[in-house]
Amino acid sequence: MVVNSRKPVGTTPALSAILIIFASIIISSCGVVRSQEITKIALLAPFEGRYREIGYNALYSVRLVMSDHQAQDIHLLAVDDGGSVETATDRIQALNVDPAVEAIIVLGESASHPDVQQANDKPLVIIGFWGHIRADEDTLIVSHREIEEQVTTVASMTDLDLSTTWVGGDQYMLEQIPDLYENLENLTIISSALLPDEDFYERYINSDLYVPEPNLLATLTYDVAGLVITALQNNQAIADITYEGINGDFSFTEGYWSNAPLNRYQFDDGVLQQTG
Repeated sequence: MVVNSRKPVGTTPALSAILIIFASIIISSCGVVRSQEITKIALLAPFEGRYREIGYNALYSVRLVMSDHQAQDIHLLAVDDGGSVETATDRIQALNVDPAVEAIIVLGESASHPDVQQANDKPLVIIGFWGHIRADEDTLIVSHREIEEQVTTVASMTDLDLSTTWVGGDQYMLEQIPDLYENLENLTIISSALLPDEDFYERYINSDLYVPEPNLLATLTYDVAGLVITALQNNQAIADITYEGINGDFSFTEGYWSNAPLNRYQFDDGVLQQTG
């Protein structure tokens, strides 16, 4: 059962934490010595501006799975991508100089850009399809590799002409889309993610304060973070392990999720529903 209730998002405490955390990265890049016993997973995504919904949804999914895995030995570093390819590249380079960061989870159009992938030299996992293909050997993409061939638009979320039928990727699943467009019957979203069921919804919402509604990528982010944690705890490469999650079994072939599904969604009265 998919739960469709809505609640407001409070972002100020989490945003402050993110800014403090990013400052610590800059300090480390200037030569401060850090303990090598600390292991970090970085989450690079938009946490400010129009697309901040992406980052905050992912943040609480990663926090939830870290709690479920009792990963006290792993720290989460949440970093805003800055809203552009240039700033995302700067942030990825800052993460690269922190020796404690052992994996980077990425969401959003800017953070997943080929230029950002190529600027990175650590294990990087992109969740969802944001209009880009795999562009670097360090990158793993958690979506079906054929999505790129099936989408018909990668236009900005605010620049869609819905008098024409379009198929788009994960950026169009955001809950603000129904507020931007009165009629969404011509928009289909294709994704490898599953909507949260009632059990996940309740655990997610009750996991912390200021928690937003879990979006389409919430369960997939939960799974990917679980995959990364399992790899780190077992001292294995992320690409070399298999992992069973909410969205199915995870393994990788040529940098893409081997068994990724192709799910289709549309908005019905403002609520995202699976159609195929």
